[in-house]
Amino acid sequence: MVDVQWWLSAYDNRVHAFGNEEAGRDFGEALCEHCVPNNKISCTDDGERCLACLLIFGDLLADTLGEANWRAS
Repeated sequence: MVDVQWWLSAYDNRVHAFGNEEAGRDFGEALCEHCVPNNKISCTDDGERCLACLLIFGDLLADTLGEANWRAS
């Protein structure tokens, strides 16, 4: 599975997908390359999702699970 956390950025008030490998850094970088200092990230997934993060996350899921799982029959 794709290892991300959906967290709220105080910069744009959108929920972004942040990779778990970001732990220990002073800032978080979302899948869409949105960078936010840790003190501006809320550990909540309530709010409007970033469309770019959603699309990138979907592509990563398709790559991980195989595209056959995502196609309508």
